Amino acid sequence: MKRVIGFLLDLTPARRQAAALEKANLRIYGARSLDFYDLTKPTQVLSPVQIRGMAGGLPLFYWSDVPIALLAQLKPDELAERKESMEEWWGIANAEQALDILNWLQREGHRQKFKAQLKHQSLHWRRQFAAHPLPAVQSVENIAAWDYVRSVCVARWCHDYGYLSWEQVWPFIDVATRRALRDFTSWESFAASFLAGRLMWSPESDSHAELADIVAYLVKSPDSPWRYVAWHDYPAQATM
Repeated sequence: MKRVIGFLLDLTPARRQAAALEKANLRIYGARSLDFYDLTKPTQVLSPVQIRGMAGGLPLFYWSDVPIALLAQLKPDELAERKESMEEWWGIANAEQALDILNWLQREGHRQKFKAQLKHQSLHWRRQFAAHPLPAVQSVENIAAWDYVRSVCVARWCHDYGYLSWEQVWPFIDVATRRALRDFTSWESFAASFLAGRLMWSPESDSHAELADIVAYLVKSPDSPWRYVAWHDYPAQATM
Protein backbone atom coordinates (compact mmCIF):
# COMPACT_ATOMS: atom_id res chain seq x y z
CA MET A 1 0.00 0.00 0.00
CA LYS A 2 2.81 2.45 0.86
CA ARG A 3 4.37 1.81 -2.53
CA VAL A 4 1.07 2.55 -4.30
CA ILE A 5 0.54 5.74 -2.31
CA GLY A 6 4.07 6.85 -3.08
CA PHE A 7 3.53 6.19 -6.77
CA LEU A 8 0.31 8.23 -6.76
CA LEU A 9 2.00 11.09 -4.95
CA ASP A 10 4.74 11.10 -7.58
CA LEU A 11 2.05 11.78 -10.18
CA THR A 12 0.79 14.96 -8.54
CA PRO A 13 1.27 18.17 -10.56
CA ALA A 14 3.49 19.65 -7.84
CA ARG A 15 5.77 16.59 -7.82
CA ARG A 16 5.97 16.55 -11.61
CA GLN A 17 6.79 20.26 -11.67
CA ALA A 18 9.51 19.83 -9.04
CA ALA A 19 11.00 16.90 -10.95
CA ALA A 20 10.98 18.89 -14.18
CA LEU A 21 12.72 21.83 -12.48
CA GLU A 22 15.35 19.54 -10.98
CA LYS A 23 15.99 17.97 -14.37
CA ALA A 24 16.32 21.39 -16.02
CA ASN A 25 18.70 22.61 -13.32
CA LEU A 26 20.87 19.51 -13.77
CA ARG A 27 20.97 20.06 -17.52
CA ILE A 28 21.75 23.79 -17.35
CA TYR A 29 23.76 24.18 -14.15
CA GLY A 30 24.82 20.68 -13.11
CA ALA A 31 23.01 20.97 -9.76
CA ARG A 32 19.52 19.93 -8.70
CA SER A 33 18.77 23.26 -7.03
CA LEU A 34 20.18 26.78 -6.75
CA ASP A 35 18.27 27.53 -3.55
CA PHE A 36 21.47 27.99 -1.50
CA TYR A 37 22.62 30.87 -3.71
CA ASP A 38 21.66 34.55 -3.87
CA LEU A 39 21.00 34.98 -7.57
CA THR A 40 20.33 38.70 -7.13
CA LYS A 41 24.11 39.08 -6.73
CA PRO A 42 26.55 38.96 -9.67
CA THR A 43 27.17 35.49 -11.13
CA GLN A 44 29.71 34.10 -13.57
CA VAL A 45 28.76 31.56 -16.23
CA LEU A 46 31.65 29.17 -16.74
CA SER A 47 33.12 28.20 -20.09
CA PRO A 48 32.90 24.63 -21.48
CA VAL A 49 36.53 24.02 -20.44
CA GLN A 50 35.85 25.26 -16.91
CA ILE A 51 32.67 23.17 -16.69
CA ARG A 52 34.68 20.11 -17.72
CA GLY A 53 37.08 20.83 -14.88
CA MET A 54 34.22 21.31 -12.42
CA ALA A 55 32.63 18.02 -13.51
CA GLY A 56 35.48 16.16 -11.83
CA GLY A 57 34.09 17.30 -8.48
CA LEU A 58 30.54 16.06 -9.04
CA PRO A 59 30.66 13.11 -6.60
CA LEU A 60 30.80 15.71 -3.83
CA PHE A 61 29.28 18.73 -5.58
CA TYR A 62 26.04 16.84 -6.33
CA TRP A 63 25.69 16.01 -2.64
CA SER A 64 25.60 19.69 -1.62
CA ASP A 65 24.05 21.18 -4.78
CA VAL A 66 27.10 23.06 -6.06
CA PRO A 67 26.49 24.10 -9.71
CA ILE A 68 29.32 23.16 -12.06
CA ALA A 69 28.33 25.69 -14.74
CA LEU A 70 27.98 28.76 -12.56
CA LEU A 71 29.88 30.74 -9.93
CA ALA A 72 27.43 32.46 -7.59
CA GLN A 73 27.39 33.88 -4.08
CA LEU A 74 26.02 31.72 -1.30
CA LYS A 75 23.34 33.16 0.94
CA PRO A 76 24.87 34.51 4.20
CA ASP A 77 23.58 31.79 6.53
CA GLU A 78 24.57 29.04 4.11
CA LEU A 79 28.00 30.58 3.60
CA ALA A 80 28.63 30.74 7.35
CA GLU A 81 27.57 27.11 7.80
CA ARG A 82 29.74 25.85 4.97
CA LYS A 83 32.77 27.82 6.12
CA GLU A 84 32.37 26.33 9.57
CA SER A 85 32.23 22.84 8.05
CA MET A 86 35.30 23.58 5.94
CA GLU A 87 37.29 24.56 9.00
CA GLU A 88 36.12 21.50 10.93
CA TRP A 89 36.89 18.96 8.20
CA TRP A 90 39.83 20.54 6.41
CA GLY A 91 41.32 23.03 8.87
CA ILE A 92 40.85 25.81 6.32
CA ALA A 93 39.87 29.27 7.53
CA ASN A 94 42.15 31.52 5.47
CA ALA A 95 44.15 31.72 2.25
CA GLU A 96 47.37 30.27 3.69
CA GLN A 97 45.62 27.17 5.03
CA ALA A 98 43.72 26.81 1.75
CA LEU A 99 46.92 26.78 -0.31
CA ASP A 100 48.58 24.36 2.11
CA ILE A 101 45.78 21.82 1.67
CA LEU A 102 45.51 22.28 -2.09
CA ASN A 103 49.24 21.81 -2.52
CA TRP A 104 49.13 18.71 -0.31
CA LEU A 105 46.31 17.22 -2.40
CA GLN A 106 48.19 17.96 -5.61
CA ARG A 107 51.55 16.73 -4.35
CA GLU A 108 50.58 13.79 -2.16
CA GLY A 109 47.03 13.35 -0.86
CA HIS A 110 46.20 9.80 0.16
CA ARG A 111 47.00 8.08 -3.13
CA GLN A 112 50.54 6.91 -2.39
CA LYS A 113 49.62 5.53 1.04
CA PHE A 114 46.53 3.76 -0.32
CA LYS A 115 48.43 2.41 -3.32
CA ALA A 116 50.80 0.66 -0.93
CA GLN A 117 47.88 -0.73 1.08
CA LEU A 118 46.24 -2.06 -2.09
CA LYS A 119 49.48 -3.80 -2.98
CA HIS A 120 50.24 -5.33 0.42
CA GLN A 121 46.68 -5.97 1.63
CA SER A 122 45.05 -6.67 -1.70
CA LEU A 123 42.83 -9.56 -0.56
CA HIS A 124 41.42 -7.56 2.36
CA TRP A 125 40.57 -4.54 0.23
CA ARG A 126 39.15 -6.56 -2.62
CA ARG A 127 36.76 -8.12 -0.13
CA GLN A 128 35.85 -4.65 1.14
CA PHE A 129 35.20 -3.41 -2.38
CA ALA A 130 33.10 -6.48 -3.16
CA ALA A 131 30.92 -5.71 -0.14
CA HIS A 132 30.37 -2.16 -1.47
CA PRO A 133 29.63 -2.59 -5.19
CA LEU A 134 31.44 -0.09 -7.39
CA PRO A 135 29.85 1.13 -10.63
CA ALA A 136 30.62 -0.53 -13.93
CA VAL A 137 34.02 -2.06 -13.10
CA GLN A 138 35.18 -5.32 -11.57
CA SER A 139 38.37 -4.18 -9.88
CA VAL A 140 40.19 -1.07 -8.71
CA GLU A 141 43.95 -0.73 -9.01
CA ASN A 142 44.23 3.03 -8.55
CA ILE A 143 42.38 5.18 -6.01
CA ALA A 144 43.89 8.49 -7.15
CA ALA A 145 40.43 9.80 -8.11
CA TRP A 146 39.76 10.18 -4.38
CA ASP A 147 42.41 12.92 -4.37
CA TYR A 148 41.48 14.39 -7.76
CA VAL A 149 37.80 14.84 -6.85
CA ARG A 150 38.74 16.52 -3.59
CA SER A 151 41.28 18.76 -5.32
CA VAL A 152 38.56 20.13 -7.58
CA CYS A 153 36.08 20.49 -4.74
CA VAL A 154 38.39 22.10 -2.21
CA ALA A 155 39.62 24.54 -4.86
CA ARG A 156 36.06 25.53 -5.74
CA TRP A 157 35.02 25.82 -2.10
CA CYS A 158 38.02 28.00 -1.27
CA HIS A 159 36.92 30.36 -4.03
CA ASP A 160 33.25 30.31 -3.05
CA TYR A 161 34.07 31.00 0.59
CA GLY A 162 36.29 33.97 -0.25
CA TYR A 163 39.69 32.52 0.67
CA LEU A 164 41.20 32.44 -2.83
CA SER A 165 40.57 34.08 -6.20
CA TRP A 166 39.47 32.12 -9.26
CA GLU A 167 42.92 32.75 -10.76
CA GLN A 168 44.48 31.04 -7.74
CA VAL A 169 42.23 27.97 -7.67
CA TRP A 170 41.96 27.22 -11.38
CA PRO A 171 45.48 25.73 -11.75
CA PHE A 172 44.63 23.12 -9.08
CA ILE A 173 41.43 22.20 -10.92
CA ASP A 174 43.29 22.02 -14.21
CA VAL A 175 46.03 19.74 -12.85
CA ALA A 176 43.52 17.40 -11.21
CA THR A 177 41.55 17.17 -14.47
CA ARG A 178 44.62 16.38 -16.54
CA ARG A 179 45.82 13.74 -14.11
CA ALA A 180 42.39 12.11 -14.05
CA LEU A 181 42.40 11.92 -17.86
CA ARG A 182 45.88 10.40 -17.71
CA ASP A 183 45.01 7.77 -15.10
CA PHE A 184 41.44 6.76 -16.06
CA THR A 185 39.48 6.00 -19.21
CA SER A 186 35.91 6.98 -18.34
CA TRP A 187 33.63 8.54 -15.74
CA GLU A 188 32.87 4.98 -14.62
CA SER A 189 36.46 4.06 -13.80
CA PHE A 190 37.03 7.49 -12.25
CA ALA A 191 33.92 7.08 -10.05
CA ALA A 192 34.90 3.59 -8.92
CA SER A 193 38.37 4.82 -7.96
CA PHE A 194 36.87 7.70 -5.97
CA LEU A 195 34.53 5.41 -4.03
CA ALA A 196 37.27 2.89 -3.36
CA GLY A 197 39.53 5.63 -2.04
CA ARG A 198 36.79 6.95 0.21
CA LEU A 199 36.15 3.46 1.54
CA MET A 200 39.84 3.07 2.35
CA TRP A 201 39.86 6.49 4.03
CA SER A 202 36.85 5.74 6.24
CA PRO A 203 35.72 2.09 6.10
CA GLU A 204 33.08 2.56 8.82
CA SER A 205 31.53 5.75 7.47
CA ASP A 206 27.75 5.88 7.79
CA SER A 207 27.51 8.01 4.65
CA HIS A 208 29.37 5.70 2.27
CA ALA A 209 26.21 4.01 1.02
CA GLU A 210 24.56 7.39 0.36
CA LEU A 211 27.55 8.62 -1.60
CA ALA A 212 27.71 5.34 -3.52
CA ASP A 213 24.09 5.90 -4.55
CA ILE A 214 24.97 9.40 -5.77
CA VAL A 215 27.89 8.09 -7.80
CA ALA A 216 25.73 5.31 -9.27
CA TYR A 217 23.20 7.98 -10.29
CA LEU A 218 25.93 10.11 -11.89
CA VAL A 219 27.18 7.11 -13.86
CA LYS A 220 23.83 5.64 -14.91
CA SER A 221 21.09 8.28 -15.01
CA PRO A 222 20.22 9.90 -18.36
CA ASP A 223 19.80 13.15 -16.43
CA SER A 224 23.29 13.06 -14.91
CA PRO A 225 25.56 15.98 -15.80
CA TRP A 226 28.17 13.39 -16.74
CA ARG A 227 25.94 12.49 -19.69
CA TYR A 228 26.32 16.06 -20.98
CA VAL A 229 30.01 16.55 -20.19
CA ALA A 230 32.24 14.29 -22.26
CA TRP A 231 35.04 12.45 -20.47
CA HIS A 232 37.78 13.43 -22.96
CA ASP A 233 36.50 16.91 -23.86
CA TYR A 234 39.50 18.88 -22.57
CA PRO A 235 42.04 20.87 -24.59
CA ALA A 236 45.80 20.53 -24.60
CA GLN A 237 46.10 24.05 -23.21
CA ALA A 238 43.24 25.06 -20.92
CA THR A 239 42.72 28.71 -20.00
CA MET A 240 40.61 30.27 -17.30
